[in-house]
Amino acid sequence: MAPFRRFFPLLLIILLGYGLRIHRLQAVPLRGDEAFSVLYWAELPLSVSLSEIAHGEPHTPLVYAVARMWRYFVGGIDSVFALRYLSLVGNIIGTPAMFALGWRLSRRRTVGLLAALMFALHPFEIWHSQEFRNYGYWAGLSATALWLGLRLVDRARRPDFYLYAIVAGVAALSIYTESFSTLALTCFAFLKRRHDRPFIIRLVSLQIGFGILVSAGLLLLQVRQGFIDYYPGLQPAFSLAEYFTRFVPVLTLGTSLPLDMATVGVLLSLLFILLAFVLVRHSAREFHFVTLTLVIPLVLLGVVSQRYNLFHPRYVLSSVPAFILLIALGSYRTSTFLERRLWRVRHAIPLLFILPWIILALMTLHAHFNDASFRKAPAWDELGKYLNSRVSDNDLVIQLAVDPAFGYYFQHSATDIGLPVNRDQPATEIHRFLDDISGDFASVYVVAREQSGWENTGVVEAWMLANMQEVLRTDASGLPIRQYLPWQPLGDDFEEQARFANIVALVGFESDLKPTPTGDVAIWLYWQPVAPTDRPLKSFVHVYGNVHPDTGSTLWSQDDQYPQQGKLSSTDWQRESIFRAVHYLPVASLPPGEYRVEAGWYDPETGSRLLTAEASDTFAIATFDI
Repeated sequence: MAPFRRFFPLLLIILLGYGLRIHRLQAVPLRGDEAFSVLYWAELPLSVSLSEIAHGEPHTPLVYAVARMWRYFVGGIDSVFALRYLSLVGNIIGTPAMFALGWRLSRRRTVGLLAALMFALHPFEIWHSQEFRNYGYWAGLSATALWLGLRLVDRARRPDFYLYAIVAGVAALSIYTESFSTLALTCFAFLKRRHDRPFIIRLVSLQIGFGILVSAGLLLLQVRQGFIDYYPGLQPAFSLAEYFTRFVPVLTLGTSLPLDMATVGVLLSLLFILLAFVLVRHSAREFHFVTLTLVIPLVLLGVVSQRYNLFHPRYVLSSVPAFILLIALGSYRTSTFLERRLWRVRHAIPLLFILPWIILALMTLHAHFNDASFRKAPAWDELGKYLNSRVSDNDLVIQLAVDPAFGYYFQHSATDIGLPVNRDQPATEIHRFLDDISGDFASVYVVAREQSGWENTGVVEAWMLANMQEVLRTDASGLPIRQYLPWQPLGDDFEEQARFANIVALVGFESDLKPTPTGDVAIWLYWQPVAPTDRPLKSFVHVYGNVHPDTGSTLWSQDDQYPQQGKLSSTDWQRESIFRAVHYLPVASLPPGEYRVEAGWYDPETGSRLLTAEASDTFAIATFDI
């Protein structure tokens, strides 16, 4: 029982970290990069992904192999939960690794528990452990490799060498930037065992072996295809100031802290300088290990970012353990100074020192899970679900965002394309493409929105509004949905249903009477002008039900408009030419009951309505229940 009691707090911390990582694991839809991994790493055969995909994305061959094997293990790509579980499991192993790393570095179990708790709660680790990419499991492997490397430096035994070689090798093959951390560990080993020449030779030989393996993958997949020559990088360019205003706060507290990140980053940077000073006063070993594993990855990423735009904190997730250790060790060393004066609560002092970090981390996690402004991805799942139930095989869907996540959730057989294809596609080329294909489809859906900053933003929608009639305007939790049809309705199945004052006739009606995602019912009415009028008329569509308790009327919802939102006028409309009118009826707030949809026409100046042959001023076109 003694060993169990001894490690029971660590077990609770691991369970806490696991619970936070599995919480709402599939609540947020796949984001773009994640969906790309699903569709082009996991779903494609490995030979195809390595030959056709890997040369265009800078990841190691092992990443593609792991994704493909996980797809077979979970039985496909249909479950977002199952796909993301790979990162969760790989990341959570970093929690016990941080415990072992903190304990070994300080010889204090308390420091190990603090480090494990911080890793378990770390918002940036949790963020990456909840997506199907390689960053989450790489972070867990990297922390484990750091612990095994430190143990190897301390003991230099053959089993330690083999264990480190296996774990560090897998970590190095999980992402190219892990080599920054292996170099940092080698520098630490040289400082501590520089007189042990055989050990240094073995360790350096091993690291060279890792480098050869990683370089071989880079040469075969990216350099040989010429990718490295033209790849600009998809992240911001190098900025020295962002080390303090972005990297420090993100690698310490994640991306969803609801405070000014630049200010937090500067304050944290000052704190870390003070903590480093505390460490150098108490333990050169701790100071060297922490500073080397923290600084070297950051500096080397900055060097690489001089050539490629890769200056993003996720590429140095391997430095998160150093940030954690700096806080845990610095807090513990500071607390030892206060133990004599506060000896009654001396065991709680280290925890009290990291309490501000815990509070900020919990604030970040709360925002991550509950604040829509920090949502990782748009509502691609809601958009896909709505379109899958609505589009027909002969429709075209144009996705403006060119985001792979749309391709995962849109599973209809209708044709879908991404347009503009990139930020630099000329407007004339887009116009020419739309001119060529628009007549080949029954209707065109334009969904989502372009990436911010694209010069061709709005070109597709402007062409649609100029050349086709917008017949649906809604959105799925912020993702716009537009449907367009030719201005002239097609077909020969129109039949007169009601004539109003021998001026205009209703010849058709379309609606499934199901609310759109924004809570409106879209109704298409087909009208045939019979004669012009002296003054412009308005059409209306009203929803009637039981008596409204607030107004005393049976009218619950309405939409009045000039013909085609003012594009036509009853004073000069073309006789016998059928046109389509689109009405939106808000129904989200209607109470349960039976409702009637009725249409008609009136003169907005006098308020007088046109009558049908039956002397009615409305015509009932549908009924529905709520």
